[in-house]
Amino acid sequence: MQLHHYKLLNRAKTVSLYGLGQAIPMVAQLIISLLIIKKYSTALWGEYVTLLLWVNFIIIFSYFGNKSYLLKEFSEQPGKIYTTWLSNFCTRFLVLLFIGLLVFFIPLFHPFLIPILIWMFLLFYNQSFEVLILYQKDFKFNFFTELVRNSAIIGIVLFLPEVIQLELFLYVILGGLFIKTLCYTVYYRKVLLHTKASLDKQSLLASLPFLIPMVLGTLRTKVDSYYGTIYFTKEDLSEYQIFISLISVVQLGVAYMINPFIKNFYRISKKTRIILEKQFFYLGIGLGSIAIIAIYCVISYLYQFTFSTTSYILGYLFMSTLFIHVLLINEFYKNNKQTQVAYITGTILLLQIIFGYFIIDTYQSTGALIIKVAGQCVAVFALLAIREKFIRSSNIRT
Repeated sequence: MQLHHYKLLNRAKTVSLYGLGQAIPMVAQLIISLLIIKKYSTALWGEYVTLLLWVNFIIIFSYFGNKSYLLKEFSEQPGKIYTTWLSNFCTRFLVLLFIGLLVFFIPLFHPFLIPILIWMFLLFYNQSFEVLILYQKDFKFNFFTELVRNSAIIGIVLFLPEVIQLELFLYVILGGLFIKTLCYTVYYRKVLLHTKASLDKQSLLASLPFLIPMVLGTLRTKVDSYYGTIYFTKEDLSEYQIFISLISVVQLGVAYMINPFIKNFYRISKKTRIILEKQFFYLGIGLGSIAIIAIYCVISYLYQFTFSTTSYILGYLFMSTLFIHVLLINEFYKNNKQTQVAYITGTILLLQIIFGYFIIDTYQSTGALIIKVAGQCVAVFALLAIREKFIRSSNIRT
């Protein structure tokens, strides 16, 4: 019994450290958004969010299944972790160079070409280390890195002049990312200096099944925000994105409950999976209720924004279904069903794009939330239905 409690305590400690490290950037972003809105203007934050959304979308094509694919490779070949990682990094860097050329053809980025290019490289570099942090459970180091980086940004924002332009704010953000880059480089210097690597085209091809669902999934979950950059004013986009950011904190909480143990998830039994799904279902109902009340208080009393009751109901539905969605996606990856995930996500995305074109322009933020939540619910039901089919077919074969 004592051994069981010891294991639970260690697991809770691991999850907490990972979760805190992941939560710090999101919480810091909310603090920074509040400072910018109160000290400068809601429009300035909206301008930054517009660039943030599109930069994050473009850079995702350079990740090439970095996390999901490599975690699986590490589990299968634990003796070649660093060689596999560095070879994958070098190969994907060539992809980044090609993607960087696209920046010159996007009018939105023209006034900020230099900071955008630096931004993309720093995001790529830092994201590449996330898989090592996850696999080696370097969560304590990651926690302090994020704490230092985000504290520095908040401190600088507090002492910025009373009138600032977007470009100056971008360089503040880049300064924070550079601190993170420096920390990662020093901490993993032995890996970078003493590991032999080569270009690995095969890894790009092998990780494509992971990349496609990731890109489609990002679009599906953020299509509402991308439409917002088109249809919303900068002020409305700013307010909507803060609402979504608060929901994303909960989304992150769901992820950190399971991400540290994904390598174990690939080996769990059917019985354990059923137990986990029931636990996550009830967690979704309970924590979703607590979370939406907390979001209402923050939005209404701290930011002093106004959203309809319908918006809060939709936000709750989105958060409560997240818990099952995370488990289902990982189960499909476990069974090498990435193609099915891509088909489901692609179909839902197409419907979201079509209906979003008509709904979001008319109903603004409420319409955007309808598109977001509908996509999430349809995805869960579709994954459940298709999973039942491949489980039934595998039982027939055996």
